[in-house]
Amino acid sequence: MAGGRVVTLQQASRALPEVEGILVQLREIRQQGLAARDQLEELWAALERGEPVLDQIGTLQHQVDGWTEEFGRLVVRLEELGGVLKDLDMGLVDFPTVSGGSEVYLCWRLGEDGIHYWHGLDEGYAGRKPLWTLPGSHPHLA
Repeated sequence: MAGGRVVTLQQASRALPEVEGILVQLREIRQQGLAARDQLEELWAALERGEPVLDQIGTLQHQVDGWTEEFGRLVVRLEELGGVLKDLDMGLVDFPTVSGGSEVYLCWRLGEDGIHYWHGLDEGYAGRKPLWTLPGSHPHLA
């Protein structure tokens, strides 16, 4: 896992309520950032037309900087919980684990009631399989 944290199914499952909250916050921050980007573009155009909007640009940019910092902090917290953000639009998070001597990902998507799938390191979401098909013994899944 290239030095990444490996978690058990139990650890990942316990983290899901916080992981879900983090994903919701990340999505909100992204939406705020996209709206702010559009607003900044309009303000810069207004500035080019000579309108006195420099203070507004500064204030909005300060907000964007704060959101960027919060976004980064939330991603770090997600990683501390053992999760790896794979796709924010889908709400997709993988949890590195080991089963039967193989490194795999436990796979969870926002809206699912628990972790029910896994996939190999290079398979991704399209390669998700039910947990019961996980090969080998399951010492890290206890």
